[in-house]
Amino acid sequence: MSGDYFKEDILENAISTRQRERRERREAQIRRKEQQEKRSAEAAARARRRSRLFFAAVIVVVIAAVFVGRTIIDLLRLQREKQEAEVRLEELQIKIELLESELEKVTSDEYIEQQARTHLKMIRPGETLYIVVPPEDQE
Repeated sequence: MSGDYFKEDILENAISTRQRERRERREAQIRRKEQQEKRSAEAAARARRRSRLFFAAVIVVVIAAVFVGRTIIDLLRLQREKQEAEVRLEELQIKIELLESELEKVTSDEYIEQQARTHLKMIRPGETLYIVVPPEDQE
């Protein structure tokens, strides 16, 4: 009977060892699954953070691009206005030069005398004025 007892004892030990091994494997699988879920959750959290950072960076870049673009447009507009003003300045300087030369001309004694003779029919003392009247058309 003691041989049967040992066989049963060995059998019970084998069964309990097997059950313990299964339990340990299940617990190990559960731990691995928990660790994997934890890693997945951490990876998802990192991905969300990266996504938020990327979104914030995109917003900053878009805002910067708007400001830089607007500044460039304003700069180009100002350069065009400057060129137009320089062209207008050159035109006005030419006009000033022409008016100054005309002023010199009309203030000269010769021009004044010529205008007085032509338009006002004035003469110098001792001169005789002849006015030629064109013949009338006879019809």
